[in-house]
Amino acid sequence: MNNSTPKNAAVRNSLMLLSAEQQRLSPLGRVAVNADLILGKTPRFHDGMTLEDAVILTRLPRDEAARRILEWKQNRDPDNYAALKLAEGAGERYLTEPKVDEVVQLCFWGDDYRAAPNAIFRSALFPALRGRDKENRLFLEKEDIFCPAGLTIIFTGKQFDQSDLDVYLELLNMAKPFPLGTPIRFTAYALLKALGLSTGGRERAWLHAVLIRLRGGTLEAIDHNRRYFGGLIEGGFRDEITLEYEITINRNFAVLFGAGMFSQLDLETRRALGRNPTAKALHAYFSTHINPGAHNIETLCNIAGIYGKNKKATILKALDIIKNVGFMDYQQNGDTILPLNINHTPSQTRALAKQAAKPRKPSRRNAPTLAGDLLSNLTPKGTK
Repeated sequence: MNNSTPKNAAVRNSLMLLSAEQQRLSPLGRVAVNADLILGKTPRFHDGMTLEDAVILTRLPRDEAARRILEWKQNRDPDNYAALKLAEGAGERYLTEPKVDEVVQLCFWGDDYRAAPNAIFRSALFPALRGRDKENRLFLEKEDIFCPAGLTIIFTGKQFDQSDLDVYLELLNMAKPFPLGTPIRFTAYALLKALGLSTGGRERAWLHAVLIRLRGGTLEAIDHNRRYFGGLIEGGFRDEITLEYEITINRNFAVLFGAGMFSQLDLETRRALGRNPTAKALHAYFSTHINPGAHNIETLCNIAGIYGKNKKATILKALDIIKNVGFMDYQQNGDTILPLNINHTPSQTRALAKQAAKPRKPSRRNAPTLAGDLLSNLTPKGTK
């Protein structure tokens, strides 16, 4: 019987390789590797192993091994991208890569909603620029964009604004039915109509300028230990006769659409906010929250990307507009805002119902203890 199958050969090679290095593994690492070999499996990284074990198993640099362990902990599937394994063959190590033909598709939201990664909605990447600010956009180079803790965005390019975000949300919605990386085709007329705008020459020139700006900007976004760097859209072309565009969204952009990393906003509500960019920025931000706590007005100014002596009044006016369209009420206490009664999306409502259905763990604060019982028995009655 011939046992020289590729799998058996890989195990034999792993045995030969690890016999010399086995003493360098941690005790748990040696046990786990031996168990894999006994079962005829290729040794891989397991819970409880050390970073040094990962370096030995993969021959990766320590910082790269550490980064991939963090990625792997986000998804324990041993076949995912960052699962640490040994390669078949003469002891070469590898990390399993995504399949070339794997389909990445953004089929997450209904037609009445628009969606984007939280890194976009929770940051000042699309600030609330007005009039002269739009005419005199800053060119930023490696600018650290304001965003809450846990997110990092570094941007190079001309400043975006909230009307740019309107266009980008429509592009993502157009790309939704197709695998990412598939060119999407549309006419300037169709996209302007989808945005609820006029379709004249002035609007078409504005739309083209927005697309060029979106293509020109480069961001580096980090969320949940996942880093995307690149443009929001790839290059494309336009037919000068039909004014039909063909544009591609980078397939790797999907890393920012992981579980819990993207949000939906109600399209009708956003359009009801009219042309107030600050209200749009705050609506997008609060759409990422299920049950937001109190916020300092200064923080909201930074999220919306507004500055100047009238910024507090601008925020309060925007919050009133949001309240009047029925999205969210709020209470003000000095420089603090407490959001109330958010009109949640269906997915957020389901999340709230699931959260409410979870049994609460009993509090340990007033739980009886043996020491407490003994003290109560030793304390004379009537004393404190």
